[in-house]
Amino acid sequence: MINSFKELGEIELQGLSDSEKKQKFLETQTIIPNEPDSGDKDADKYREVIINLDTEKEEIEIKLGKELYEKNREEFFGFDLKASNSSKTYFTTDNYNYHLLTIPHLIYYIEKEIDKLKIKNIEDFLDWLNMIKNKFYIVVGRDYFGRPISYLSVDKNVSHQKKEIVKYLRSEIDKYEKRGNAEKAKEINKYINGEVVNTEILTIKDIKKYYEKQISLAISTTQNFLKNELNIFSIHINGKRILESIYKAPYVEVVYYILQQRFFDTSNSDKMARDNALCGVCNENKLITGKIDIPTKFYVTSSPYFYENLERKNAYKSFGICQDCYLKVMAGIAKVKKDFSGKLFNQLDYYVIPTNIAYCKKYKTEIEVIKSILSDNNKSFKKNIEAINSIANSNLKVNFLFWFKPKGQNAAFVVSESINDVAYNHISQIIKNLYNLNMKLIYPNKYFNLYKLTFNDIYWLLFPNTESHKNPDPKLYRKELLSLLNSILKGRSVNYNYLIKQFNFILRKRYFKNSKRVEEIIYNPMKMNLLLTWLNEITEIKGGFKMSEGTSSIPIENSDIKEFFSTHAETYKNNKYRQGLFLLGVLMNEVLKKQQKENKSASILDKLSFDGMSVRQVSKFVNDITEILHIHDKYTCNQLLHSQMIDRIQGIENSSLNKDEVVFYILSGISFGRYLGHKYYKTKNNKGDDK
Repeated sequence: MINSFKELGEIELQGLSDSEKKQKFLETQTIIPNEPDSGDKDADKYREVIINLDTEKEEIEIKLGKELYEKNREEFFGFDLKASNSSKTYFTTDNYNYHLLTIPHLIYYIEKEIDKLKIKNIEDFLDWLNMIKNKFYIVVGRDYFGRPISYLSVDKNVSHQKKEIVKYLRSEIDKYEKRGNAEKAKEINKYINGEVVNTEILTIKDIKKYYEKQISLAISTTQNFLKNELNIFSIHINGKRILESIYKAPYVEVVYYILQQRFFDTSNSDKMARDNALCGVCNENKLITGKIDIPTKFYVTSSPYFYENLERKNAYKSFGICQDCYLKVMAGIAKVKKDFSGKLFNQLDYYVIPTNIAYCKKYKTEIEVIKSILSDNNKSFKKNIEAINSIANSNLKVNFLFWFKPKGQNAAFVVSESINDVAYNHISQIIKNLYNLNMKLIYPNKYFNLYKLTFNDIYWLLFPNTESHKNPDPKLYRKELLSLLNSILKGRSVNYNYLIKQFNFILRKRYFKNSKRVEEIIYNPMKMNLLLTWLNEITEIKGGFKMSEGTSSIPIENSDIKEFFSTHAETYKNNKYRQGLFLLGVLMNEVLKKQQKENKSASILDKLSFDGMSVRQVSKFVNDITEILHIHDKYTCNQLLHSQMIDRIQGIENSSLNKDEVVFYILSGISFGRYLGHKYYKTKNNKGDDK
């Protein structure tokens, strides 16, 4: 996988000078702003948070900046820390607490590395930073690594913001005084006045809590929104970004050293760089490093690069990378994060990584098609088919990396599944199969979108969603959903009983969550029949799907039912019990339609247990339904269909059908019966138009 990133990076850096490559490299490493979802009522609140330090007035003002949109990414020029114990050296980052330390840490880092940096005007830059530190920061000690422990002076806040936070801090003082903790109350008072506090009493954790409160008050938002939704926090000096100041050049050089150059410094004490050693990417002897900031999960999923698990002195022997390859790999990773990422069914994050773009001129277009297919947009179904048909042939292969960020943890991301070596042609073919299957049945135009099966119906039919559950948590279904997707993309086997049981479970949840909404029964079982047939075409369904059971002597005469059984031959053709249950459902729909038309509060669906029905219960259920058909005058006009149904369920109590299958095939018949009603209604109207 790492070579795929390199290949993408080569394209991104092609034709650039060394200085341009350096700038491009840094831009590719910048934080991607956390954009609001479309239609988010709080969209205007997604903005950069600025801590402006006015050196002339010696005032600190917290305010909102530009919107968190991709177009502003390079202007923000923000970087995240690869490790929580790294020095806080960036003027723009993704954690507001870092700015309690930024200027003192940057000074410390430059002074420590000054002989290696070799940057023009670095002394002037240091003088400027020290001036800022002395005016706005309170240094209270040193950490384990010798770096300053500091915070911003509350006393320097602009008057209206100082008034707000002081009011809150005074309430904290009152709280601790009432508890008899005069020492803590005293330290909070010193904190208000911009004095050095005793961090054993008023801890850094306390200071971070107060700082968070201060920011939320200043920008009029909740602390939860601040922590969970905003990810661009910047220090400005006199209303300007660091890139707008005269110290842009030395700052950029320092950042480049931190993110790239230091890894290839052979004089570093960790001895992770080696000259004339083998690069694990290009396989050439060069200056290489074994200490890099590539997230391991980006490549160990398909390659055995586990150098982090070795002793540091031997790490470079396991995996090393040269400076040129590192530049390209990081640029490639950034490209994937930016343009080749998406959400499966708008739920699960993933990266799609092309593996052979040298032979694929249209790989960007093809990846966009893949992303569209995996999204949750029914409206794009026709466009996807048009796009697929416009690409005659493709050599593209991709790897999928599905990931998530655990709540409350600092992990960059956790890989939940990797699906490798998937051909674009295979993806396009399975979607063509799906489209062709939809087209086999003559849907009335008005109802096409209600009955057609799209790729994202996999999620809506089989897994917890907003229609079935109040707050569906991806961790409840992530593993099973990705396992099914893996089977689809790789043509592996799928368990039939699992599919039926899962469908019944979700349908039951949807039906009762939506106050017994009949539409759930009308449309979804038809879709599930399509899904079974489609999965059988592109995978191998195991677990009793192709079971042949039962006999019949009365042939079916209804051409629509015959056509349906023919289209879904693997499901129905050689299983008379399934056919009988299906016909029972068609008969039930006749009563259901009448009950709906008459606005009856009682429903024939109340007779059906969605929890399942054993084969021994079927005979009694059939008798009950037959009686209901008589009551509603639906028996005589459907007597032939009823006879065909009875003919096929004889001996069903000895069949291998499980309780979920019995309910599913009855529901399928109800759904199909309503489909026929829609079809005949449309046909009748068309004939009327012809006249």
